[in-house]
Amino acid sequence: MKQILTIAMLLTGLASYSQDTLCVMICLDEVINFNYETSKIINRFDHTGDYEIKVNKGEIMCLHFSDEKVRFRDVTTTFSNGDHIHNTFSSDDNVVFSKESWGDVTIHISEPRRKK
Repeated sequence: MKQILTIAMLLTGLASYSQDTLCVMICLDEVINFNYETSKIINRFDHTGDYEIKVNKGEIMCLHFSDEKVRFRDVTTTFSNGDHIHNTFSSDDNVVFSKESWGDVTIHISEPRRKK
């Protein structure tokens, strides 16, 4: 009985700690937001050019690039203290995750280009 109670408390603690995961697919001409657990589309809208996403403390961003062509996108992550990380990703089919420990961040995604 003692083990069952311990396991129940452990599972309750793990469930209460779960973070929120944002799932966004960036395509050549649209942005699609998904439910990470079910893969159900929450919303989609037409968009070209640069795009910016705010990720709050405790959230994780799952960013899927799907330009369906060999393209490259610059991704700049800016932290609340002003520091930033700049990366270039292939955007024909690539998935990138943020880290929960990053806190509040802003992710700026450039429009696709053909050369790295």
